[in-house]
Order: sequence, then C-alpha cells, then structure tokens
Amino acid sequence: MRRRTALSTAGTLLTGSLAGCIDAADRAATPASSDDPPTNAWTQVGGDAQHTQYVDARGPRDGAEIAWEALGRPVYPPVVDDALYLTEGWTDGAALSLAADEGDERWANDDLPPSRWAPALGDDRLFVLSRTEDNVVRLHALDTELGEEVWVREEGITAASSSRPPSGPTIEAGTLYLPSNRGILAVHPASGEPEWEATLGPHVMDTDGPMWRTDWAKPTVTAGRVITFDLNDGYQRGREVYAVDAGSGEPDWTTELDLPDGWHLKWRAVAGSDSVFVSALRAMVALQGGDDEEEWTGAERLFALDADSGTVVWEQELTGKTLRPVSYAEGTLYVGEWLPDRDIGRLHALNASDGSVEWSYETNAGAVLSPTVAGDTVYAGEDEALVAVSREDGERRWRLEIGDRPGAPVVVDDTAYLQTDPGHNYASRIVAVRER
Repeated sequence: MRRRTALSTAGTLLTGSLAGCIDAADRAATPASSDDPPTNAWTQVGGDAQHTQYVDARGPRDGAEIAWEALGRPVYPPVVDDALYLTEGWTDGAALSLAADEGDERWANDDLPPSRWAPALGDDRLFVLSRTEDNVVRLHALDTELGEEVWVREEGITAASSSRPPSGPTIEAGTLYLPSNRGILAVHPASGEPEWEATLGPHVMDTDGPMWRTDWAKPTVTAGRVITFDLNDGYQRGREVYAVDAGSGEPDWTTELDLPDGWHLKWRAVAGSDSVFVSALRAMVALQGGDDEEEWTGAERLFALDADSGTVVWEQELTGKTLRPVSYAEGTLYVGEWLPDRDIGRLHALNASDGSVEWSYETNAGAVLSPTVAGDTVYAGEDEALVAVSREDGERRWRLEIGDRPGAPVVVDDTAYLQTDPGHNYASRIVAVRER
C-alpha cells in the first residue's frame, strides 16, 4: 500500500493572472530533522524539501529486473506517491499521470502552457509552473485523481529562468517555495496566493560585458530557514549562499564562499540535520601531463555550512567531476564522481561532520551518477546501468543494464523509477525496476 503525502491545504478554485543546532521555538514551522527518514513518497525534485535524495523504502535490494517501461517523450523527472506524475519538457504544455503498478496512463492534461520546471506533489494536488510564449509565468494546481485544473495563479508569480531544469517548487510545512526571478517566493498551496517574497538580488545584472539574468536554485528548507543561491554559470560571479526565515522571508544569514574566478555554485543546497552542503564547479578544467598517466586536475569543491550561522565548517576539493547533486542520510553524504581522463566512476560515502571518507566504490564502466538512498542501499546510475550498493561497506549488490543513461532513481516502496536520458531535449523513457 502506497501512502499519499500530507500537506495542510484546502482545495480552493482561483483563476488569475557538510555541523550546529537550532532553537525550534524561535522558528516558524520547523520541519523534522533530516536524520529522520522521510515518508515513503517522492514529493519533489530531490525527494524532500532538504533535497536529501533519501527515503524510507526497501527498494529492490537483493536483485533487480525491469518491471515495465513507458513513454518516450521529453519529460521532467517524476514525483510519486501511489502513482507517478510528470510534466512535458520545455516546449510543450502537458501534465500526465502513470499507474505505479504497470505504467499505464491514468490521465493527461494537454491544455497547459509550456512547462520548464518539474512538478511538486502534496495533499492530492500536483503543482505545475508554466511559462507562456509571452514569458508569463503561472502556477497551476491539478487534481491528482483526474488531472483537472483546480486553480491557476498568475498575479505575483515569478520563477527563475533556469537553463538547466528541473527546478520547480519546494514543498514543506504547508507552504510552496518557488525560486523566483529575484530570490525566493513563498506561496499558499490552497490558493497560490503569495505570502512573502525575499529579494536577494536583481533579476538582470549589467556588467562591462554581456547582460546576465540571475538563476536562483530550487529553495532548500531546513530548521525553519529557506536557503538558495544564484547558480548562473555564464556570469560566474555567484559566491553568496542566502538563508531567510521560512515564516517571514526576513534575512537570516548570508555566507560568501571563498572561490576563485571561473568558479560558480551549482545544483542546489542539500541539508543534513545541522549542516547545509553546497557544491561549486570550475567551468574550465584541463588534463595534466600528456601521456597515459595524465590526471584530471579536479574541478569541484564541496562546502559544509553550519545551518544555524552559515559558517563554513569544512571544505573538500574533489579529484573528479560530480555530475549530479550529493545525497544525505543519517550523518553520511553520498557523492557520485567521474574521472574523465580514465573514464572511472566512484561513489564516496563521506562523514558529514568533517568530510572524511568512510568508504569508496569504484567502477571502470564510466561515471557514477545521481545517488539515491533507500533503506540500507544506495542506488546510482553507472553509465547506462543502475547499480545497488550497500550503505554499510560500499559493496555492490547488483547491476542492471537500462540501455540509456539513467537520471536520479526515485524509490518508493519496493520500486525504483528511472527517467532515462534526462534533459528537456531528449525523449525519455520511464523505467520501473523491481526485485526479481
């Protein structure tokens, strides 16, 4: 039996336009610790509002086979409770639902403007952001049983124009948090009515060269704070991580990371029980030497910030490239890595308190992508396969060929759902993997 997620809202029809602690009494709607396993559902990109990619589910632990395949069209990653929900990628306006058991289509709503964001799920509503050809952003709430529009909101709604979807809303404690075009927008999910907006920077930046638009990361909600940063990789000047109060949007702390020119922040913040983890990328890297022993210089940094103050607790430079965000579960970070010079992939388990390595899994089959933690297992992409690795010691349990590059596994109950070839320009399959 799959369980629906709960979000305290009421259906209202509206049309229109890697360490610290916190005093919960001083915070509005402080969520549970990230060390508490989330419910057995996948409500948004990253799995939960902390983006841990961690869920209390068994998954296919001791073996695996493909149970069913569906679609073959550009879509964003699914959100899942007792069914799957997706939005069409980039240029087409559609939302659809698939049955979890066999992948049959339950419903499709083709009457929406184009979507450039993944959806979010809560209280029998699917929340979808759209952008019209005239650049008008709308927030839609669809009924999850039939796909019918319950309300749509245009007035006061903005969203960051990310060049690398998916982004989408973040859901936590009865509020939707959107990456607005200037920072963070908090919205009431029953109506789409904006509650507050935190302006963290301009939408357009004039420089001596080109003009750049800010591109705010999907908000991370933890310990009564909402955290984001500008991840515009063209301008490459984003250094600040911002935290605002989840109840009011008032500024809490801002941390400027010590990054040289040519670096920028990437993905989204991932929150542990008392820390926030942020990744940075150097866009231009090179191979050292010129023989068979040449090595990758290292192009990634991982920062752990104290969630209470924003103070940098530790920093680690990675030897390879991380092609997807890290995941977090019960005091451990899981980092997928790729060494391009040797086409070697690695999965590291890092102690979240100091960044030390607990174990490493290595493969010569290519990059290790998108780790997701479910129960005692880490699921990750490995080139065009899905692998299951023990959380205890990093030993591989099984490897299953998928036939295409898998996106981040979405694990609910006994099933891992995969979007193949993630990206808005590709025709993705949705693949369900279950134990043999």
